[in-house]
Amino acid sequence: MVGRESKMFTSEDYSLFMSKVQPEPNTGCWFWDKSLNPAGYGKIVFNGLSGKIWLAHRASYELFKGEIPKGLHVLHKCDQPACVNPDHLWLGTNEENIQDRINKGRSFRSVGELAGMSKLKLFQVLEIREKYKKGNISQRTLAKEYNVHCSAICN
Repeated sequence: MVGRESKMFTSEDYSLFMSKVQPEPNTGCWFWDKSLNPAGYGKIVFNGLSGKIWLAHRASYELFKGEIPKGLHVLHKCDQPACVNPDHLWLGTNEENIQDRINKGRSFRSVGELAGMSKLKLFQVLEIREKYKKGNISQRTLAKEYNVHCSAICN
């Protein structure tokens, strides 16, 4: 067993994990140099754990520090998503995770066409506003024309 009393990780898991780590001497970060998700966090699959895909920083925490209590996040002191150095990791609530992100200047709220659920592009919104301003067209008609719900036109 590796780390604190882990019931699931083996020495083979530890070896596999460490084979994917690249220490950076200046910062102390251990950068994950294999598969990353779109947000830059490492991913790993341990052979003996039924093919579950782990985020590498969460796996690092469990390998070296112990189980992550339900509902807690693993946060980075170094603010490097690819870092898996257990000394750079700490546990926090969802609220602490959000506050940490804000404190580090990474809080970004998508609006307009950048929002994940948006149905209209900016040029379409401008067209709709212009058409509606001229009159003689209902929000319902505009909704049908742009293939969106009436609430999208109203908003």
